[in-house]
Amino acid sequence: MTQPVRPAAAPAARTAGPEVAAGLAWVSWLRVLAITAVVLIHTAGLTAVAPDARETLEGQLAIALDFSSRWAVPVFVMLSGAVLLDPARYRGTGDFLRRRAIRLVPAVVVWHLVYLGYRLVFTDSPDGLGDLARLVLTGKLWTALYFFWIILGLAVITPVLLPWIASTARRTQLAVGLVAAMVPALTLFTVPIRTDQGWHADMSWVETPWTWWVPYLGYYLLGYALRGVVLKRGGTAVALATFVTGSALLSWQWAKTEGVAGWIERYMPAEAYYSPTTIVIVVSVFLLGQTLVRSGGLLDPLCRPGPAIVGRRLGDATLGVFAVHLLVLEAVLQIPVIGGSIIAGSAGELVARCVVVLVVAYLISLLASRIPFLSRVF
Repeated sequence: MTQPVRPAAAPAARTAGPEVAAGLAWVSWLRVLAITAVVLIHTAGLTAVAPDARETLEGQLAIALDFSSRWAVPVFVMLSGAVLLDPARYRGTGDFLRRRAIRLVPAVVVWHLVYLGYRLVFTDSPDGLGDLARLVLTGKLWTALYFFWIILGLAVITPVLLPWIASTARRTQLAVGLVAAMVPALTLFTVPIRTDQGWHADMSWVETPWTWWVPYLGYYLLGYALRGVVLKRGGTAVALATFVTGSALLSWQWAKTEGVAGWIERYMPAEAYYSPTTIVIVVSVFLLGQTLVRSGGLLDPLCRPGPAIVGRRLGDATLGVFAVHLLVLEAVLQIPVIGGSIIAGSAGELVARCVVVLVVAYLISLLASRIPFLSRVF
C-alpha cells in the first residue's frame, strides 16, 4: 500500500532569491530555450510549409529551424514534472490545486477570449455558438491554445501521482514514464493501420480539452524520473549526436512522399510531438540542459547568482510569451520590411522575424507581469 505524501514543512520554493534561483537555474534557462523553440516553430513554420520550401535558401533554413525545435512543448512538460512532482514541495491537495488554479484558469479563460476577439475583428467569425464551441473544444480557435489545457489537465492529475512518486524508486518511475511515453507513440504508429487514412485521420473523438494531457503523461513522469541525472562526457556526446541526428531526420522527412521517407512519414510523422523520434530528441535535450547548466558544467556561469536570477525571471515569463507571441507574429507579418507576406522572402528576413517576435513577446510579458491584473495571465 502506498503511503500518503507528507506535506513539506516549508512553503514551496517560489521566491527568486539567489540560492533558489541558482539551484533551479537549469530549469529556468531550459524554459527560455524552449520558448525560443516555440517561437521558431510558429514563425519559421509559416515559410517551412511553402510548396517550394526545399528549393530556396530561406525555405531550407525555415525547415531546419522548425524541425530542430519540435522538442519544445514536450520539454516544457518534462520541466513541469521535474518541479511539480517533487514530494518535498507538496503541501497537500487543496493547496496544490488552489495555487495551480490561480495560475492557470484565468490564463485559459482570458487567452481564449483574446484570440476569439482577434478572430472577430481581423479574420473570420465563428458561425454561431455551436461553431465557437467546436473551435474551442478541438483546439482550433487559434494555434497552440491546446497547451493551456495540457498543463491544466496534468495539474489536476498531479495529486494522484504524488503518493506513488513518493513511495517508488527512480528506476520504477523511469520505467513507467517510458511506457507511458510509448503508448501515444504506438497509437500514432498504428493510426494508418487501424484507419487506413494515414496520420490525418479524424481524431476529434480522442483529442479533446480533457484528454490532451494524456499523450504527455509519459513526458511529465520522465521529467521527475530524470531530474538530477548528469551525463558523463561520453553520454553528453551521445545525447548531442542524438539531437542532431533526430532533428536532421525530421527535417528530411518533411515534404517527402516517396520511398523510405514517405513510409517513415506515414507511420512516424515529423509533425507529431510524441513520435518515437521526437521522444528521443526530447529526452536528449532535457538531459543536456541539466548536464550543461549546473555548477561545474560547461555553462556554469549561468548558475551564478546574477545570471541565475535573470534566468528565473525570464523563465517565469515564458507562459506569457507563449500566449502573446502569436499576436506579435500577426503584427510582424504586417510590417513591410520583414513582413508583407506569410512566407519570408529571404533568409535574413526570416531570421529578423524570429528575433523580433521573440524579443517583443518577451518585453510584453515582462512588463505585463508587473501589472497586478495582467500578472494573473502572463
